[in-house]
Amino acid sequence: MNYCKTCKVYYDTDLKHCILCNGELEHEGETEPRYKFTEVTKKSKSRFFLRLFYFLNFISAIVSLYLDYTSGTPLTWSLIVSITNAYAVIMLFVLTVPTIWISKLTKSIIITAAGIVLVGLALRDHAWALDYVLPLAIAANIFLISILIIANKKKWFDYFASLSIITVIGLIPGLLNLLNLTTVMWPSMVCFSLSVFTLLGIIFLPSKSSREEFRRRFHI
Repeated sequence: MNYCKTCKVYYDTDLKHCILCNGELEHEGETEPRYKFTEVTKKSKSRFFLRLFYFLNFISAIVSLYLDYTSGTPLTWSLIVSITNAYAVIMLFVLTVPTIWISKLTKSIIITAAGIVLVGLALRDHAWALDYVLPLAIAANIFLISILIIANKKKWFDYFASLSIITVIGLIPGLLNLLNLTTVMWPSMVCFSLSVFTLLGIIFLPSKSSREEFRRRFHI
């Protein structure tokens, strides 16, 4: 009997991954078949605090924008406050959605890098964010996921979706460099080169069984 700890579902089949969260199933030996989903329960009261958190962040952004606008000065600090509010809401949503940890880490790094870039734009000084923060954060994420795939080949598919997404995003710093939107070249080129190298590896290196598993998962 296979069991998914995340979804708390038993599978009386030969599946290796959960059909709900795509997490790897654990074998618990021969037990009484319990191929069923968990019973429906009422939503916990904690959702009220989540809604309250979202509401307070929304009010904070609106009030700060209004005060900054009525003061007659260019919007600066209110934009930073609003970006921070949006970042807090999105990060909380990402962290509370049940999924594998590497997916949460990838999304968190992307959101953080994007938030820093937006803060730079709000300050009218975005060069440091585009030159260093964005490319190096993406490159570090690509390197981390690649190491995880090499070290744990049995769970390669758990990391494959995150690696594919972050690799495509990693091409953006190279594009910004070509458009002369960056002042320092080497971080963007490192990120772009690593993304291209990883993308070629994704296309040409997987074994026949890995390709078949990929086609099966995506119904190709």
